[in-house]
Amino acid sequence: MKRALEQIRKHWLENLITFLISILVGVTIFLIYFFLRNRTFLSAVDGMTIGGLFVLLSGLLAWMAHLGMFDMFSFGFIQLGHVLFSKNPRKGGDFVDYKANKGEKRNNSGYNFVAIIVAGLALCIAFIILRVIYNFQ
Repeated sequence: MKRALEQIRKHWLENLITFLISILVGVTIFLIYFFLRNRTFLSAVDGMTIGGLFVLLSGLLAWMAHLGMFDMFSFGFIQLGHVLFSKNPRKGGDFVDYKANKGEKRNNSGYNFVAIIVAGLALCIAFIILRVIYNFQ
C-alpha cells in the first residue's frame, strides 16, 4: 500500500490528467445521451448514470488488467501469433516467465486506474444526488 501511494504521488500530474480526461469522457457521454433524448430531468439522471458507470467500470477493468487477470489471454494470443506467423513457434518462452516479466513491468508502472475509479465514483455520486433530487420533486 505504501509503495502504491508513493507511485501515485510520483505520477501526480499524469493521474490528474487521467482524472480530468475520465471526467470529460463521462460528461461527454452524459451530454450525448441528454441531447439525443427528450431533454428532461429524468434523461439527465439517466445520462449521468450511464456516463458514471461507464467510467467506473472502465477503471475497474484497468485495475483488473493491472493485477494481471488478463495475462493468460495476452500470452495465448502472443503464442498464437508465434505459431501462425513465425518459423520458430516456441520463441516466446513459457507462461511463468511471461507472468514474471509482466509483473516486473507492472510494479514499475503508475496507478492510473485509481484516477479513473475516483472519477467514476464522483460521477456516480453526482447521479445519485440527481436521482434523490428527482425523487423529491
